Amino acid sequence: MKKNLSLITALLLTAPLFADNLSDAFSNGKIKGEIKSVYSNSNFLGKSTSDDIATIGGSLGYKTADFYGFSAGATFQASHVISDDNNNNVFISDLDASGAVLSEAYLEYKLSNTSIKAGRQYIYTPLVSTAIDGKSSESLLKDSFEAYLLTNNDIPNTTIVAGYVDKYQAKTSNDSDTADFEEFEDGAYTLYIKNNSIENLELQAQYLNIDAINSNQDISNLYFQADYKIGLHTISAQYLSSKDESKGSDFEDGELYGLKASGALGIGKLGYIVAFNSSTKDGDVNLGAGAGTSDTAFTAMPVNGGGVPTRANTDTLIGGIIVPILDVTTVGYAGYSWSDGGLGDVSAVGAMAIYPFYKNFLLKVNYEHVEIENTIVPAGIEDGNTDVTRVYLSYNF
Repeated sequence: MKKNLSLITALLLTAPLFADNLSDAFSNGKIKGEIKSVYSNSNFLGKSTSDDIATIGGSLGYKTADFYGFSAGATFQASHVISDDNNNNVFISDLDASGAVLSEAYLEYKLSNTSIKAGRQYIYTPLVSTAIDGKSSESLLKDSFEAYLLTNNDIPNTTIVAGYVDKYQAKTSNDSDTADFEEFEDGAYTLYIKNNSIENLELQAQYLNIDAINSNQDISNLYFQADYKIGLHTISAQYLSSKDESKGSDFEDGELYGLKASGALGIGKLGYIVAFNSSTKDGDVNLGAGAGTSDTAFTAMPVNGGGVPTRANTDTLIGGIIVPILDVTTVGYAGYSWSDGGLGDVSAVGAMAIYPFYKNFLLKVNYEHVEIENTIVPAGIEDGNTDVTRVYLSYNF
């Protein structure tokens, strides 16, 4: 059955072309795109030589208007490496790609409060997520899924998403090229629910099961999040449990708790964020599928993501101040993560500036400094500093 899924998708995507009259659906369709350039520099773990890379590219997408409940969409992405000094392969799975790829090609059908979307598509849920703009997972290219999603809103203030993921396209091929869609293990099933029935309270829950190609190496994840608004403040809690059978019985279980507070400081337009995560099992926490899941933990760093706070038996605390100055939003932050073993203790400080300097143009600059202390294992990792600079320039249309 699974071998026929790609064929079924192709037939679904081309089926509207055989309909009698689709001129209005196509002529009333919408085009959107982005031209983007990204520069980054990193001396990962205190290496004597830094990696730096400059890229340019973007995306072009088109979606038809509704035709008896049906619509279709496609998005091309392209990337070109302008300059590359990739001594330590820091950017091999992130920015180091030249080429083009069809990342979205889907057919969607809507009937009343239910929609079915089949084909290549971007997905944004806590446990299955494409790279997220403005987060650590952001790059020039987005990763994508070949999936089949059913979304229903029949229950008031409730969204239910059930899906099956068949293939996955990473940001890069790990060989200086854009990635192809590859079989996603032996398939993955997910169920996501979001509810806003209680005033000022949003609840989210998701289950994900990834069937590994090799037996007895399946991965399962469970996620809960609650966000409660009190005036100008939001108090949030999260819980994530995972079982990764490929890690062996002693390290297969991961568990993460989190608390976060954010809002206005009451001084001008100043804002704040404070977050804490604690992982309580002997195994690292598996975050799910897709680059965007690296941002799921509340204490995920704006540049380096959530790899540090999701280590086994680790506590992490971060805080940040948001300072709007004229048209520039500046964020300064600091964090500390402590653990009894492995990578040891990790501290980080950073700053980011966001400047929409002209209509549809956006400039973002991120800098992050990370220090590692009390390292025990693994071999090859030593106490050292990492400095990362990232500059994003984009034009959306």
